[in-house]
Amino acid sequence: MGIGNPLRGDDGAGPALVKEIQSSWNPEEKDRIILIDAGEAPENYLMKIANLSPETILLLDTADFRAEPGKWRLIDSRKIQESGISTHNASLKLTVDFLEQQTRAKVFVLGIQPLRTGLGEEISDPVKKAIQEIAGEITGGRHA
Repeated sequence: MGIGNPLRGDDGAGPALVKEIQSSWNPEEKDRIILIDAGEAPENYLMKIANLSPETILLLDTADFRAEPGKWRLIDSRKIQESGISTHNASLKLTVDFLEQQTRAKVFVLGIQPLRTGLGEEISDPVKKAIQEIAGEITGGRHA
């Protein structure tokens, strides 16, 4: 699930990453992996996800873990809850808690360190590069 506001620069990385992955998605993967662009309202998709009974949930979002812009890492959900590592502190914590309780799935956040999140900004070059790298990793290098 891609989370973020595309009108706020790098905060739109989650939805941009979902679109990037969809552009090179293998039809066989569509049957076992579901991509959701939740924008800035992930709570609107929680029941849909819970009803799918997934084993693993990956939330794609910007996260301030005090690294260079464009750096990315897979973050265990417990680390988000303990440190408020996301740019969407309260809502992401609630999202993770709900999904873990309702699905018993392992929930991860793939966080990208933002450079800028101002209203009307475009996604920065370091974050665009991260989106390309992550899309390549997720699609097994099939990404253009």
